[in-house]
Amino acid sequence: MMHRRWPVAVAVSGLLLGAGAFVASRNDGRGATEVAAATASPPTSQAPTPSQGDTRKPEHAREWEPGAQFAYALALEQRLTFGAPGAKDTSALLLSLTGSLTQTVVGRRPDQVDVQFQVLPTSFAFEADGQDALDADSRPRMVATLQSPFYVTFNRQGAALAILFERDVGPIAQNLLRSLAASTQFVSPGSLQETWEAQELDTTGQYVARYQRQAGAREYTKKKERYLRLATADGLKPVGSAMRVTPTSETTLALGPEGWLQVLEGRERMTATFEEGMPPIQGEGRVSLQRTAARNVPFLIGALDARRAQLARSSMATQVLAPPDPQQGLKQLVAGAKLSDLVQELRTLSNDGKPTGPRTAHLMNRMRALFQLEPESATRVPDLLRDEKRRDVYSPLLGALSAASTPQALQALATVATHAQTPGDTRVNATAMLGMAESPTPEGTQALRDLSRDKDAELSTTATLALGNVARHSGGPEGTEAQALLRELEDAARAAPTPEARSLWIRSLANSADPRILPFLQECLRDPLPLIRQSALEAMRLIPSPLADQLLAEALLKDGAPEVRRAAIFAGSFRPLPPLLVALGQALRMDAVDAVRMDAVRLLGSNVVQVPLARELLTWSGQNDSNGEIRHTALAFLAPPTRSVEDPQQP
Repeated sequence: MMHRRWPVAVAVSGLLLGAGAFVASRNDGRGATEVAAATASPPTSQAPTPSQGDTRKPEHAREWEPGAQFAYALALEQRLTFGAPGAKDTSALLLSLTGSLTQTVVGRRPDQVDVQFQVLPTSFAFEADGQDALDADSRPRMVATLQSPFYVTFNRQGAALAILFERDVGPIAQNLLRSLAASTQFVSPGSLQETWEAQELDTTGQYVARYQRQAGAREYTKKKERYLRLATADGLKPVGSAMRVTPTSETTLALGPEGWLQVLEGRERMTATFEEGMPPIQGEGRVSLQRTAARNVPFLIGALDARRAQLARSSMATQVLAPPDPQQGLKQLVAGAKLSDLVQELRTLSNDGKPTGPRTAHLMNRMRALFQLEPESATRVPDLLRDEKRRDVYSPLLGALSAASTPQALQALATVATHAQTPGDTRVNATAMLGMAESPTPEGTQALRDLSRDKDAELSTTATLALGNVARHSGGPEGTEAQALLRELEDAARAAPTPEARSLWIRSLANSADPRILPFLQECLRDPLPLIRQSALEAMRLIPSPLADQLLAEALLKDGAPEVRRAAIFAGSFRPLPPLLVALGQALRMDAVDAVRMDAVRLLGSNVVQVPLARELLTWSGQNDSNGEIRHTALAFLAPPTRSVEDPQQP
């Protein structure tokens, strides 16, 4: 792993040719308006020059022949320094890379071209404050990442618009390779000109480049004039008044007869200064390319199309940030507060007469962060709630424990739920929250088993239903823990002493939303008691399976009990409607029970906009149903929405 002595993960997001993105994320963004990501535009000419009226094909026009490959000797170096020059507290990053680079045209469309880039490093250095930032394990992984092919989409003038990487390429490698790709841009005008401007993208943002034709054949200089917008993780943002970015660069280029680089030598210096709050940032870099070969490799044509689904695409100017430190995010949320502080704020929240919903949610989030940051703090909750009777206090606190889902938090929930002296409503709430935890523990699951046998009916019912939620969160479809718990719940349903108890265990299974319970539910559909069949159909409402749709449709048309047919419609209201449309249409025409047909009309009416066939079925009911109330309801769903009296009158 990389050494932790220096905050490399943050500073890397501000590499030279990407430093603007780092500082822009710190800018207050006053007056900023987000701009579409790929904003590199065709070059715009300066004031007329003697050559500007020449419409002959320019000598610098690039040929984009699929399969053409150009190879270069590569040398790249970037240095980033935080702090004023000469100050004692400066920090610095250095990256250097030598090796070879190939650029291959792998796809062409009318207005865009796809080029594969591949770097083969012979040496690579990454230093933080003069010391190697890569250890023996991370260095070979980094080198392997750098030499993976990536792809750049250019417009026909040569402006880089988008870049595609393998999904596992990290931010350090991405920003380095992005800056390399950006440095190879040569954006040509549409006609012969001595000087012109173009808007281009690099990892710092969108800038204006000035090109000047030199005396030698196909030789040019390129300078960055100014940055118009800076790259951030959220796209391009205008440069804010609190920050100034000053680029100083000069690149000399020589093109081959086909318009591709022959030689490139570039040097750049960038300084970012701030009105307040941050020290200045200086970036320096150089890049050198010398062509070594030009050849044709037709087997690479279509390489991007073959890999596109496995790649991540973004704008050339989208800044790639290192993943944030989760602990740091938790600390920012907690903001130094103690559990007693947050609970006291929760208790006083409803006394100021202001709406409490958003503020309660924010406090819950802070308490969840505290329980994750300091897991042992959760152990104090049972004592805090021992005599607490206010739901607006105990419910958010228990919800925060469930959201934290640490072993200590779940143990605290189990303690609250099982403590006989805790108020009953608090125990029921804790039981429900124990079932909602995203990372169930064996101890928490056992507590729910014990509570499912409690003499208190509300507590035992809540615990039974919560066990189904535990199965849902216990490792996904392949989880052996979930499978064992599902078998346990099925066995409990079969052994239940009364139909009502069996129905409860079936409802618990429903909370698992697991297709593996469908064979048991099919078995329940053959039960002579309508209550059991009704429970089985309702249990299918969340199960993603065509078999569930088939069973619901069959029950709607064939079951003799109206309450069971209504249960099929109820379950269908949670599912995509098209698989049930045929059955619903037959029920509207044939079912003798008004309540069943009314349920079908209401389900179709709630989908009349999304499902075109629903309108046809409602039209039939509105014209033909024997019940006037059903006809009226169907026609009401078909009527166009009416404007309220406050709506402005339309001509």
